Amino acid sequence: MDIKKTLSLILGIILFGVALASCTESSSAKGATAPQTGSASGEPDYSGWTALLTKYYDPQGGMNYKALKAGDAGTLQALRQKMAGVNVGSLSKKEQLAYWINLYNINVVSVVVEHYPLKSIRDLSTDPIIRLNVFKTDRVPFGKGKIALNDIENDRIREGFKDPRIHFAINCAAKSCPPIRTEAYRGAKIDEQLDDQARKFLNGPHGARVEMKGNTAVVHVTKIMDWFGDDFEKWGGGKQAFLRRFLSGDNLAALKSAKTIRFDYDDYDWGLNDASK
Repeated sequence: MDIKKTLSLILGIILFGVALASCTESSSAKGATAPQTGSASGEPDYSGWTALLTKYYDPQGGMNYKALKAGDAGTLQALRQKMAGVNVGSLSKKEQLAYWINLYNINVVSVVVEHYPLKSIRDLSTDPIIRLNVFKTDRVPFGKGKIALNDIENDRIREGFKDPRIHFAINCAAKSCPPIRTEAYRGAKIDEQLDDQARKFLNGPHGARVEMKGNTAVVHVTKIMDWFGDDFEKWGGGKQAFLRRFLSGDNLAALKSAKTIRFDYDDYDWGLNDASK
């Protein structure tokens, strides 16, 4: 074989090797940037969740955990697993928000049902003082693994959507928590649903009460607006602006007439929102 043919053969082998390596690297990169978040595409069918809420939940009294555990614990767990298989990346932005809120509420109820009877969801925590690590433990089936309720609330919902209305939509199974909506959230209706949740709670028996002391309005309101005050300031135009948007009647009139405003936050009751008899 002459030297030209030899060199040409060697060069061909080298180029083939480079092309093969490039192909392999490209395939690996694609796999690394497309993590699995579930298999089902399109917005999930939430009718099963709405049916359970209709059957076992009363916004005034809470969840009938005893009856739910006895009658539909298996249905709830099946729904939990179905939600774990949703391909969140295939959803629109609003559908994603609806999904995360539904996922949070379904799994809070599931955790309580699994360990019922309880006096408080905090009874499942192992930290003896704050008693909140029940929300930090990886309990929520998602994809091929599990994530924590805190991951859903703080990373996926709060930081992902920057909307303080969500604080009136997610429910932590406490008596002082805003009630669960009696229908599942859906992408096409999410703004309407979130507005309605904030409005109903803030104008309800455990919502905001405005007390006038001279020219000062003392606003008695949920502790949530204290704990997550920055959310209302950064993403809701401020607490006062947020309340003006959703309050009505005498409370709104008093708020508008005040020269100064002071907030007084209600004590938070972590007792279980249990309507069982």
